[in-house]
Amino acid sequence: MMRQYDIIIIGGGPNGLVAGAYLAKAGQKVLVLERRFEMGGGLATEEVIGTPRFYANTHAIYMTMADYAPAYQDLELEKSYGLKHLYPSLQFAMPLRDGRCLCLYANLDKSCDSIARFSEEDANTYRDIYHKYKRYVDEFIAPATYVQPLSVIEQAAKLEESEIGKEISELAELTPQEIVHSLFKNEYVRSMMLHVACFWGLDPEQAGLGYLVPLFVNRATNYRICVGGSHMLAQALIKVILANGGELRTGVVIERIRVKDGAATGIEMDDGRVYEASKAIISTIDTHQTFLKLIGEENLEKDFVESIKMWQWEHWSFLGIHLALDEAPRFTAAKADPVINSALIYILGCETSEEFIDHYRAIKRGEMDEKACVTFSVPSLHDPSQAPASRYTAVIHQMAPYSLKEGTEKWYSLRFKQEQFQRTLRILQRYAPNMTQDKVRNYYISTPLDVENKFRNMVQGSIKQGQYHPLQMGFMRPNEYCSEHRSSIKRLYMGGACTYPGGTVLLGPGYLAADAVCEDLAIEKWWREPEMVVRARQKGLL
Repeated sequence: MMRQYDIIIIGGGPNGLVAGAYLAKAGQKVLVLERRFEMGGGLATEEVIGTPRFYANTHAIYMTMADYAPAYQDLELEKSYGLKHLYPSLQFAMPLRDGRCLCLYANLDKSCDSIARFSEEDANTYRDIYHKYKRYVDEFIAPATYVQPLSVIEQAAKLEESEIGKEISELAELTPQEIVHSLFKNEYVRSMMLHVACFWGLDPEQAGLGYLVPLFVNRATNYRICVGGSHMLAQALIKVILANGGELRTGVVIERIRVKDGAATGIEMDDGRVYEASKAIISTIDTHQTFLKLIGEENLEKDFVESIKMWQWEHWSFLGIHLALDEAPRFTAAKADPVINSALIYILGCETSEEFIDHYRAIKRGEMDEKACVTFSVPSLHDPSQAPASRYTAVIHQMAPYSLKEGTEKWYSLRFKQEQFQRTLRILQRYAPNMTQDKVRNYYISTPLDVENKFRNMVQGSIKQGQYHPLQMGFMRPNEYCSEHRSSIKRLYMGGACTYPGGTVLLGPGYLAADAVCEDLAIEKWWREPEMVVRARQKGLL
């Protein structure tokens, strides 16, 4: 049996759903295919902790670009489809062993007041870079996130024509550690700034990606969470697709992408069903699965295959300890300032930049140790719908190696997982002594290996479908053959986190894949180019 569609999308994660929503609203007959039994990919809110009504956001929690991503406004996700965000006023808190606490608020003055308790000079520096980095994001970084990437040479030339462009280019050559150390003097402040700059997997000692530091420092006071859990974003996108006549299939396994005369024509399933795509196919899964498995090496040019095989997965992923708590944490530092108990994200364990760098070096060696840095969050403090009344859901996150020193298979060990729970709980207890084991009703552990097993396209636990590396960013993400979300196979487009601009629920790859399809097939775009992009073009930055 063959079913016909205009456009078929492989993968029902955030990017697949965004692409599907835009194209369905453009009048196309769209089908979204998802291997798992639920749409949403990393937008997962699950009852997995082992106790009813405790909902864990097992992958994506923080919405990084809710104030910039065009999809929120274009698709009216909040206005018409029930999505709601919360924006906690205290974004980051770093309690210290001596009972003090360093905080970053949504309010600039409050952040500066907190930093000034440690260093007046650093507080003044933070105020300066807050405004400077916001300008970088507003005028270039955010607009560039939602347009097709320019070639490396072309983009560099445009940046050299303006003062702001030159400043961003200069940062690009530096490591996060070099940038932070050049700006701040106090060790506590340095540690916090390194943590927020490297929050999404940047290597603090990796040069070539320094231009991302302004983005991540800026985002550190702009994180949102979805009311009801991260899956509510997926639900809103699903509603858009269905409201515009699109279709979704879950629990399906693709056998291969059909190619005829160098063009993608349809999808063949493992049960023999065939879905024909008369106009285009968009793959939002990784390049290895898309090309080496579903297309086949024998159907591809040798150089192209080599470029796919050279793709670097991330060196580390997240270890997530999801907790069902009988009471909220009470931090020692809150005795002096009670508001600390209501932070969105806590940084625990690393109080100096040296400790932070040592932590990352240990990860590179495949080690898990007692001195690790972790982040901690209690989403139900801000959104009570995610836990029963007077109870709390929480999560401890730690950057962790996929390849352990003792072998990756050790992640399967139940005893080793239990040791990680005990170890991270001890770190939490140093700062919130009431978080004793008897307050933990139940817990669920997700390791880097679990991430890979759960999501086939997050190889080695790569939450962004591949490493952020100078040779895997911009026009080169994922490679020169698949830039601008096209591919070497006609009518086959790419739109996952392995493509520009990358992962962390930016909603950019899916948006740009839909843009490329409409551009190539002369499908009328019902949406307008974002104003921030128009302004950036007028300034010659794009």
